[in-house]
Amino acid sequence: MKTRYAILLVVLIACNLSYADYTPREDKMNQYGSYKLQVEKYENSITLSNKSISILNLRLKDIINQIKVLSDLISDMKSGTSPNKTIKQELEFIKRKETIEKLKNEFKKRIISLYKKGTDYQYQILFTSESPSKFYARLEYLTRLSQTRKIDFEKIKYEEFAFLESKKISGLNKAELGKYISLKKQDQLSLLNDKQTLEDSLNLLHSNIENYNFQIEKIRSKILDLEYYLSTNNETVVYKIKTVPDYSSINFDALKGKLIFPVNSTDIINDFGKSINPLTGTIMNNEGVDVSIADNSDVKCVADGIVESIFDIPLYRNVIIINHNNGYRSVYGVVKDISVSIGKTVKAGDIIAHTSQSLDGQMFHFEIRNNLTPEDPKFWVAHGGIQHHK
Repeated sequence: MKTRYAILLVVLIACNLSYADYTPREDKMNQYGSYKLQVEKYENSITLSNKSISILNLRLKDIINQIKVLSDLISDMKSGTSPNKTIKQELEFIKRKETIEKLKNEFKKRIISLYKKGTDYQYQILFTSESPSKFYARLEYLTRLSQTRKIDFEKIKYEEFAFLESKKISGLNKAELGKYISLKKQDQLSLLNDKQTLEDSLNLLHSNIENYNFQIEKIRSKILDLEYYLSTNNETVVYKIKTVPDYSSINFDALKGKLIFPVNSTDIINDFGKSINPLTGTIMNNEGVDVSIADNSDVKCVADGIVESIFDIPLYRNVIIINHNNGYRSVYGVVKDISVSIGKTVKAGDIIAHTSQSLDGQMFHFEIRNNLTPEDPKFWVAHGGIQHHK
């Protein structure tokens, strides 16, 4: 009698070890965390892209200014710059440079003042305003002053370049001038190419930001759905899913109702067979089952076989097909991190990939095929029990 009980106990333990717990609420929380990380990643990408745009815009502005200076310079060289014009240009330049030097000295004094009064002195001035209108007036004044000075500094930089170039060509003879014009035209062409490259880079960055924002909106919609689910489903339901095979290399058709399920989830979002899309009214035919499951979950091979195909299709992304015997095949879609290769022999229970995402979100697609005929996978896998916990 004791021996019988011992054998029964071993059988029960073995059965329990073959099954794993699947908790829908826990999986939804994992999906929620994954989506949050994706949003954070896209937002970081937007921040980095905006920083790149600021840097490229400054470079583009600099190149545009250089092109303008060179265009004016080439035009002057072709028409012939008179000594009087060069002298007049020099006088205007000196006068403007004196103004800029005054501004620079003012900046120096301001820096010294900030060190004496504290680096947050400017903010103290702003935030000690008696009224909001005075605050915004001071803020606008400081911003405008900073922008004006920046423009002044940039202008003197290019005026100095134009003046020095004009002075340089004033002593050239006709042959030397022609050669010099040719060199400046090459510089101008090079700058125009740089300008086009920068503009293309800026357009790409703006397009990327637009795509990032689109992806964020899509993910936030899924986050809202998960938040609703988590707030309205407080009961913890635990499903038993067979994840460890207790069968060997026998005929595949003898395994009906005994197979392990390839992922640890029973949340079918698109069932086998025909269905009507509620949004479009179109008839859809699913040749397998689509299961909602957190990104990066294990995907296991359901039976011994040989990897026949690995390919990518738009709807199910990466797909693995494993050939068993007697014309049977199992299909695993919406997967990533594939750890097998075509022609490799695999065993039941081997981890062959991890789950990924499709347009429907975090999910996994699974099929059983008899030659070219799809069969409902639900009738092929072993079914476990359900436990409820408050």
